[in-house]
Amino acid sequence: MNLIDLVALSEKRRDILLFIEKKQGSFEEIESSLDISSGSLRYHLKKLLDFGLLEEENGEYRLSEIAMPIIWNIKGLLDSLAFFEENIEYWNQHDLTPVPDFLLRRLEELGRSELIKSNAEYLFEIPPEILENLRASEEISVFCSCLHPEIPLIYSEFTEKGLKFSLCVTEPVAERLFNQFPVETKKFQEAKNTELFVCSEDINLPIFVVTDRFIAMEFFLLSGKRSKQFITFSETGALNWGRELHLHYTEVSKKMEIADHIETSNHIETENQKTVKT
Repeated sequence: MNLIDLVALSEKRRDILLFIEKKQGSFEEIESSLDISSGSLRYHLKKLLDFGLLEEENGEYRLSEIAMPIIWNIKGLLDSLAFFEENIEYWNQHDLTPVPDFLLRRLEELGRSELIKSNAEYLFEIPPEILENLRASEEISVFCSCLHPEIPLIYSEFTEKGLKFSLCVTEPVAERLFNQFPVETKKFQEAKNTELFVCSEDINLPIFVVTDRFIAMEFFLLSGKRSKQFITFSETGALNWGRELHLHYTEVSKKMEIADHIETSNHIETENQKTVKT
């Protein structure tokens, strides 16, 4: 028997180690807390003692030093399996490549999720559940590679409230913002506590939002189509994970200043004049 057989392939021995990791205890305490017979418990305890994962002193069992990292990794694996199992169909159908590897390996930190599907009534609107959370937030960070028709109006509304707002968009979205919504975009840049970043990388993520209250993401389907389905999270670990993702996107982007808006607007006006003369 090796360590994989000893721990990973035995649910009972995992349960014993996880129990003792929380609180060292006697044979009787372990037996009364776990669904295991006395004979079976003696057998598994002996195996764990023989391999040096447990130590016994005065009838009390505790984890050995080498058992601690093993238990931490086992807990991480169990958390990861539980995370994917909750919405396994969703994760199997969506393209997760926009998430960098260092965060993809920590998806379980997102915790419990909720799926919000856009129905016919809200097909071209942000779902009301998400809008409600946005309006209750004090800090908002957004990344998008697809310009939702409501976004310019929404960030105009929020900047008027003086919220801390960071918006990161891809170059095609930035062009549309400066071209089709110049007034709203300039107003956003001039507002206090706002930041506008333009990402030159091709990040295939329709929209991602993290606030001080929740995370909402829409991934593309593996087929390349929009899923019209948001997945949301609200646990503390998820908010920290989301801030790291937004920071990752801004670090590979250029921060736009007011002068950039003026330069872009002049360029658009010049191009329009050329078109008229032609």
